[in-house]
Amino acid sequence: MKRNSIRVTGVLLLAAAAVGAVLTAGPVQAEQPAAAAAVTRTAPLVPLVELVSASGVGRLYSADPREVASATAAGLKRQPGQIGFLSREASPGDVPLFRLKPSPTADKWLFTASTQERDALVQQNWVYEGVAGYIATTSAPGLVELRRFTNGREWRLALESKTAELLADGYQLDGPAGYVREKYVRAGAVYFGMFHAGGHQRIIDRTKEIYGRDNDWWGGVRDFHDGTPYATDNWPDSDFSDLKPAIGYYDDSQRETLEKHITQATSAGLSFFNFYWYWDSTTQTGKVTDAALTAFLAARNKDSIDFAVGLCAHPFDGLTIPTEQYGKVADVLTTTYLAQPNTLRTNDGRKILNICDARGLGDGSNAQIKSFVDTVRQTAEAKLGEDVYVMINHGGFDPKQVPAVGADAAYCTTDGPAVESRSYDTYLNGQRAFYAQAPGAYGRCVLSDFDERPRYPIEVVDLPAIRWLPDQSVDKFRRAVKAAADDMATSTRPSTVDNLLYIYAWNEWHEGGVIEPSEHSGCDYLDALHDELALTGPGCVSNPAGLPPS
Repeated sequence: MKRNSIRVTGVLLLAAAAVGAVLTAGPVQAEQPAAAAAVTRTAPLVPLVELVSASGVGRLYSADPREVASATAAGLKRQPGQIGFLSREASPGDVPLFRLKPSPTADKWLFTASTQERDALVQQNWVYEGVAGYIATTSAPGLVELRRFTNGREWRLALESKTAELLADGYQLDGPAGYVREKYVRAGAVYFGMFHAGGHQRIIDRTKEIYGRDNDWWGGVRDFHDGTPYATDNWPDSDFSDLKPAIGYYDDSQRETLEKHITQATSAGLSFFNFYWYWDSTTQTGKVTDAALTAFLAARNKDSIDFAVGLCAHPFDGLTIPTEQYGKVADVLTTTYLAQPNTLRTNDGRKILNICDARGLGDGSNAQIKSFVDTVRQTAEAKLGEDVYVMINHGGFDPKQVPAVGADAAYCTTDGPAVESRSYDTYLNGQRAFYAQAPGAYGRCVLSDFDERPRYPIEVVDLPAIRWLPDQSVDKFRRAVKAAADDMATSTRPSTVDNLLYIYAWNEWHEGGVIEPSEHSGCDYLDALHDELALTGPGCVSNPAGLPPS
């Protein structure tokens, strides 16, 4: 199922403002032409959600998160999980899935991919409400059949695998509708862009002091891999052979490095990178990670993957953002990053800005966090005409306060208490309970590992303070990925970002959060993601060749 560019105006679904009217009387917009062939950005599939009428009879299916929210507010009850995933724009080989109901006041709906059936029902005075999405007409790898059922009182859509269950409940098969994806997770990796000159200066300085090497931002990681006594004397039974990237120790300010990372990630089916981003309030510029982001935006294959910025306003090391600098920060974020065509978007087409740490926004109060969020929104609306979707990291911020600061959702990157427990089993046992702390829309995360032993002694000199998870393994990481997928599959949260998954991390080499292929173990972590989430990539390429000269 080929996918075209997201353009909310091209989606033939209910606008949120129209939901109340549609549930009572009025039709939605009619079918529109497909997106122009010149558009090359690919759009993700979106979840098709089932809602049951307040009466208990009649089912609405929607791929529009705003409509789902409005319908829920109007009394319809969202059912757990998703019926499948489909496109919101026409592509070759797809057909529209039409939506109709018997009368303007009816609270039951019928869906069909047949223009003949649609036209015949309209002739019988049925109300045509537009196109719910686009589905494939033939089977293909990753697609499953979507079927229509009826019990004489209502119509239901369900995947082929549900046939026996529905027949036992008194429904009859009313024909196939088409083909959709059963699973579609938009998985991305947190990207730590400090592996270059001028990046993590403390590591560079301490590497010179401890190991005697100049301008080496891989200090500690390289040394533990090579068997420094700091590793072998303190952890004689541990294996540090994974501490070397498959592409070698690199400079992430170089375009060629990011091109290889993009190839590795997309070959395994990842959808986005989430770049840490810091603001230097002294120089009033982006700090330390800008070089990696600049290299990403210069990459010749950047259009094959989306990206988001995670603003880390830490309340230390000069990384706070004073209120008087809000306007300048918002302008940089908007014009440099949110303006890019491959900025990560929600399932209803809004560009996403992540705040990885809100504690350093002004004085960290809800009022000053909200002031920053409002400033970003106003700037993006004025400069881009975009309604930005703001997500705040669950770590260090009470997710229940998201509405109070004017944000839209919480997301997570790590589970801090689990890290402090120093046990991956503890993380696994509490993973879904950690998600449940956040109400409403939510971007889930999976912790690959946490092991900061390479920081000793260049960053952490107190040996007992070093945190690591000795019971972690790739198999347990697979279990964590599956737990996240299972949580999505039974979700009743708003569908706006419900299938986004943040993986910690692509390349936190000094902190152990690494899914980037290593020289020793290759694609173990990316293979786990590809397999457990049924990602669409062809399969991980561990050490890709560079792109040909342009």
